[in-house]
This record gives sequence, C-alpha cells and structure tokens, in this order.
Amino acid sequence: MTDLTPEPTARPVPDWLPTGDVEDVVIGSLKTGKEAEVFVVERRSLDDDRTCLLAHKRYRPLTASKGELEEKGFSKARTFVDDTVYHEGKRFRRTRDKRAVAKMTTHGKKLLGDRWVGHELDTMRTLWNAGASVPYPVELHDDGMLMELIGDETQAAPRLVNARLSPADLELAWNQLVENLRILVGASIVHGDLSPYNVLWWDGALWIIDLPQASDLLLNPHGFDLLHRDVTRMCDWFDRKGRPCDAEALFAELLASAW
Repeated sequence: MTDLTPEPTARPVPDWLPTGDVEDVVIGSLKTGKEAEVFVVERRSLDDDRTCLLAHKRYRPLTASKGELEEKGFSKARTFVDDTVYHEGKRFRRTRDKRAVAKMTTHGKKLLGDRWVGHELDTMRTLWNAGASVPYPVELHDDGMLMELIGDETQAAPRLVNARLSPADLELAWNQLVENLRILVGASIVHGDLSPYNVLWWDGALWIIDLPQASDLLLNPHGFDLLHRDVTRMCDWFDRKGRPCDAEALFAELLASAW
C-alpha cells in the first residue's frame, strides 16, 4: 500500500484515476515485445470503491541471467537497439560516459538502454499536457511506467493495423492523426517510429503509443528525416486502405509549422 497521488499537470488529472491510498494488482499479460512487456493492472482505492485498469509497461533488462529474469517476471532479456539516431542532440555530462557511448562499450550500451526508462514517461507527459491523444501517463517505476489502459474490462484497444474501420471511421482516424501530428510538431517532438502498429483505435478515437524513441524535432539533426518517415509510413497505410493522402504536402505543412 502506498500513497501515489499524481503530480499536478497542466491538464486536470482524469477523474477515473483513484488517488490517495491505492493498491495495484496485476491482472495478466497484455503484450510482449522486443523491448518491453505490458501487463494489465487493476488499481483499487483504499479510501472508496473506485477502481481502474492501467497498463504497466516494463522494459526488459539489457543483461541478466535466466534466474534473474524469472525472478523479475521476464521471459527474456532486451535486445539492445542502438538508438543514438533518435537521441542525438542530448548530451552525457561525464567525459567517461561520452567515450563509452561513442565506442559502444558495455557501459555505453547500458547508458543508452537506461535512457528508455523515464524518457517515454517524460515525453508522454509533455504530449498529454499539449493535448495529444496519448494514454494518460500515471507514474514512473524502476523498470518502466504505469499508464492509462486504452480499452475496457473485456478487451484492450486494437492496433490501427488490426482495427476494422468503416470509410467514415477511416476519415475520422485520418483527421485525428493529422491533428495529433500537428500537436507533436508544436511540442517539437517527433515520434520516430510511427506506424499503424503503434497507433490504437478505440471507440472512435485514435491513440498514439510506444514513444521511447521519440526525440526533439529541432535539436536532433535527424529530426526532420524521422518526421518524414513517420508521415510517409502512415500515409502509405491510409492510401492502401482507400483514403488518399499526400505525404509530401502534409510533411511540408508540418515542416512550415515547426518554424
């Protein structure tokens, strides 16, 4: 039992989230990926009858023995991904750390890997406060983060690639995507790996997820290239689904708004 009252944000804390004295109970596994595993958690208020469902995203450890992984509840360790292209523009203060990252030593890989824990929460908080359609970021854990679960008691929201959209839904999803891209660019954030696989569709609303590799659009020298890739990838999918779109025109609009 802990007191986990969220920190104040620019937007009001959602009224569905129990605060004060709460208890979190793991319900089951939701998703297993290369970098993280996501579990469904029920948060129960110990002050009243309120409950809610959350998603606990736990990043796999980079290195650990089989016994250590099992003790922590993981099936396997994380596959290291060199994410320097996403986080260029950020600097390590210590010279030793800079050298380690440049040479890709074990210590350097650990430094880059550890950046993922906490970075995604910070990014989601920024985007939440900016009005983007991202799950509400609840709090940081040592191994990851707790966030709003998109879905209900019977099922989690499907990825956009698996959602069955009517022509009207497809148009609605496209308009919401464009609006969210405008918000991201306005916050100087580029997703960096945007695709129909990390966008959810639930009850007529589009939700952007999986933001550990998000970076500063203006400070990262690859920022505009990453944005162009995000836009092109999403436009290609909408085109294939029957909703024509001009990726270059949208990219040009976003590029102009960034300045």
